[in-house]
Amino acid sequence: MERQLTVEFGPSRSTRFGKAVAEAERGPGECRELEPGRYRVRFVLRDDASVYAGLARLLERVRRWRASEVYEAEEQVSSYHAREMAWCACSQLQSFGDCRFRFYCGIPPRCALCPLFDSERAIRDAWGKNRPAGNLLELSFGPSLRAILRGDLEVLARESEQGWQVPDFPPAEWGEPAGGEPAG
Repeated sequence: MERQLTVEFGPSRSTRFGKAVAEAERGPGECRELEPGRYRVRFVLRDDASVYAGLARLLERVRRWRASEVYEAEEQVSSYHAREMAWCACSQLQSFGDCRFRFYCGIPPRCALCPLFDSERAIRDAWGKNRPAGNLLELSFGPSLRAILRGDLEVLARESEQGWQVPDFPPAEWGEPAGGEPAG
């Protein structure tokens, strides 16, 4: 599947405007100057991580400017969601070559813009069909608690007679801490 996102920005009085224009012109998108100081950059989103990274970098620079807008076809979309989608898709493509994001906690809004989004898999994940195997947590009782459960209170009396206390500082015979950390 393919999607096309268009970023329009400028003019801006920001000191970073020149950097944004340079980013747009050298990036993977198709950049055009609409009028003096106003630019339009089109990104065709398929399965190339560098295109998503270019979109994300440009949006990092321009998305907070009042004169910045992001469109899919003719419909304006959230620049925040577009940037989040671009970073996510870039990461997924670089790591796995496809989207493997898990939707156990719901479907994020950024996915509505992503051409990698598989709605059927997302629905199965959200319904709990593809849950990963759970972790096994084993709890065991210590010797004192086992003695109490057995009714052997003499063990507890012996432990309390020892009167062991935690020192305020490590004893000198313990030496210096491992790893070159300063003591105390």
